[in-house]
Amino acid sequence: MVPRRRTTTSKTKYLSLSVGLLVFLVGISPLSAQGVSSIAQGFQTQDDNIVSGAIVGLKDGSPNTVELSTSTTNDSMVGVAGEKSLLELSNGASSVQVVTDGITPTLVSNINGDVKTGDKITSSPISGVGMKATSSTVIIGTAQSDLSASKTGTRTVTDKGGKTSDVKIGAISVQVDKVFYEPPNVENSYLPPAFQQLANNVAGRQVSPVRVIVAALLILFLFVTVTILLYSSVRASIISIGRNPLSENAVRKSLLEVGLTVVGVFAFTVIVIYLILTI
Repeated sequence: MVPRRRTTTSKTKYLSLSVGLLVFLVGISPLSAQGVSSIAQGFQTQDDNIVSGAIVGLKDGSPNTVELSTSTTNDSMVGVAGEKSLLELSNGASSVQVVTDGITPTLVSNINGDVKTGDKITSSPISGVGMKATSSTVIIGTAQSDLSASKTGTRTVTDKGGKTSDVKIGAISVQVDKVFYEPPNVENSYLPPAFQQLANNVAGRQVSPVRVIVAALLILFLFVTVTILLYSSVRASIISIGRNPLSENAVRKSLLEVGLTVVGVFAFTVIVIYLILTI
């Protein structure tokens, strides 16, 4: 059992598409039979958009029910719908055969780049369709063929920001094996892993080392500025009170002004750092 962890994926959030309608529109031919070594398990489902090759995951709160998986629910991925996974009524509910181990045809896209043999496959923003994993995340398996060598269809999809882009979708063979994937060479020798991980957690995605370094310099600038302001104001206040005890009220007012300045500088710097990491 793979630990449930918060994962990062492609930042682009595409509008959900019906995978069944998608397969029909792009003209992908029926998928070939999965390998004889594959292991399939029966699950219930209320999702009538599940087709052969679609990546599915367990429905929240229903351990025996599956639905189309997306990048926001890839922690719950369980496998790939098998070729014979036509919906059938069974005890008042539909059933679907899900390949949980072995090689089986799987729907993938080039949202994260063209998929090639050996690439790790995870859920994409398009329901039921996978994509290449480029950051630490839960994957459903490993590509056994190139997307460019398969018959594909091109669809124009629109993200929630209104931006459109062309996405290629096709079926390739995937060795199903759900694990948590750590891509090689993600960490940089010149950047402490803790800094990189913290920046990734704040941004919700992989952040370039340059942005992390800029953010670190701003944090250093904030620390130095706040230290100088506080030290100078406290030192000046002690000297003023020592010379003239009656100046206590004026000193308190001055300290309050310095405190407000420090808060303002801190808030402004934090906002700038957040924008650098997320934009």
